[in-house]
Amino acid sequence: MSFRRLISVGVLAASAAVLPALPGQAAPSIGSCPNSDYPTNSSSLSLSVSPRTITFGRSVSTYGELRKNSCPVRGATIRIEMRSVVDGVGFGRWVLVKTATTDRNGLFLTSTTPRTNELLRARFRGAGTTFKPATSSSVLVKVRTAITEAATKAAACKITLTGATKPTKISAKITIQKRGARGHFHGWTKFAGGTTNSRGRYSITKQAVCGRTYNLSALIGKDATNAAGRSRTIFGIKATR
Repeated sequence: MSFRRLISVGVLAASAAVLPALPGQAAPSIGSCPNSDYPTNSSSLSLSVSPRTITFGRSVSTYGELRKNSCPVRGATIRIEMRSVVDGVGFGRWVLVKTATTDRNGLFLTSTTPRTNELLRARFRGAGTTFKPATSSSVLVKVRTAITEAATKAAACKITLTGATKPTKISAKITIQKRGARGHFHGWTKFAGGTTNSRGRYSITKQAVCGRTYNLSALIGKDATNAAGRSRTIFGIKATR
């Protein structure tokens, strides 16, 4: 075998020892950084989530930083993973929900839309012998049940409140609460109550005091998988005959 052939085989063998980048994606790098090789291959990954409490249907931003020692790692694929939370405790396995790529400063940013309470973490799988895997601390995200409310006035001073829940909550307790007028809030008191049907909807009719004006909101309590949720307040519902 010729000297040139030996050199080519050696280069190929050295290349094969390094985990290749994903198709169309460059391998992670640190650029020029004086501390990149000491201590060898040490990686650290952080994660922040904002906001940490949302209403169903909203998104959260997930962002953080990947470093090797004090050096930013650019071009690295970061996995955003979730784990369900049931009754306040992590349940089941970690599942991939999103990926992001670090920029030249080692920073990443993406978003996700949780449906129920969950833990989020960032994970870097590593790259060859140069970059070791790293996993961030987990962050708890609470998701409030979304609940709507509409009011209809009927004869004999009756008021009917209707609405729906997301995610769908079956046989869930709904409390209709009243408050003071705008600029005069002194807390909530109960006006009426009911439960949702098999479609997560409710319809509650209440005999009100004729001539009185009400400001009403629907409340659903927390359960095993979601935080408590509240509808918008409907102001100025006057009970009439």
